[in-house]
Amino acid sequence: MILPLRRRHRRMFAVIGVLLPVVLVAGVAARKPIPATPLAGSPFGQETFSVKQGERLDLFTNTTVRVQFLWEASNTNRAAIQMSAPKNFVKADLLVYWLPAESTLNGTVPDDAVLLGVFISGQPLPVPLPLTKKPGSLLLYSLADHEIVQASKIFTLQ
Repeated sequence: MILPLRRRHRRMFAVIGVLLPVVLVAGVAARKPIPATPLAGSPFGQETFSVKQGERLDLFTNTTVRVQFLWEASNTNRAAIQMSAPKNFVKADLLVYWLPAESTLNGTVPDDAVLLGVFISGQPLPVPLPLTKKPGSLLLYSLADHEIVQASKIFTLQ
């Protein structure tokens, strides 16, 4: 009774040993490609911010993050912030928040903070129009470490 079961199991595993790699290769080949999305898309579409208003190197005290203030080339009031950091400034999943001047930091991101986007060196982050006239600061938050990396000095875009 044991010998017929062993033969049947041997045949089943031989079939599975050949069939399983074939099914795996066919499944990988039949996958749909991952759709490409633009990096940290702007809510206004693809804009070109080219008019530089200024540049600050002293906003962040512990690191030398260069912050440029950009305006859209057309006659609109749309502004952006472009940040770049040295190569040794490595933080995982860094997010940039706009913090109103009257808010206080106590270890977590305040409720009134506005997410501007992902920190990618050299990529402009659009700033919503109501925030361009108010004083505030930039907050760098590491999503991977769940900690505030650094907050900038208070400044105004205009």
